[in-house]
Order: sequence, then C-alpha cells, then structure tokens
Amino acid sequence: MSKKQPTKKTEIDPVTNRLDALIRLFIELNKPKSQEKFSEATAARILKSSGLTPTEIAKILGKKSATDVAPYLYPKKKEKE
Repeated sequence: MSKKQPTKKTEIDPVTNRLDALIRLFIELNKPKSQEKFSEATAARILKSSGLTPTEIAKILGKKSATDVAPYLYPKKKEKE
C-alpha cells in the first residue's frame, strides 16, 4: 500500500482560510470609531463568513469549544407574540 501525498491545494487551503479570516478581522478593527462597536459576536460572524468552522472560531477567540461561540453564530429567533 502506498500513502497518497497531500496535494499542495490541500495543504494551503486551511492556511489560506485562516489568513483570510485574520485579514477581515484587521480590516474590521481598523474601521472608524463612529461605526458599530466591534465585539466577539461580530468577530465570530466575520470569521464564519470567511469559511471557518465553529471549532476554529472558538480557538481563535480563545474559547474552550464550539458551543461557546454558537450563540454568536446561531442566535435564537424571537418568538412570535
């Protein structure tokens, strides 16, 4: 049996995704102060839009697990009155 060698695309994609996410965060952090306040919830949503998984987002934000960032990514809908 021979092991398949990982392709360069497979090796680069996770790194590229992380770099894209960090670039987006830096852009958001450098917006003028008059715009919306930047929070962990905003950061989590930006990271998700960059293609990162909840587990990866939790790691970047210094959380223990994906369940710690789930409320930011999947807010509960308001119940109908």
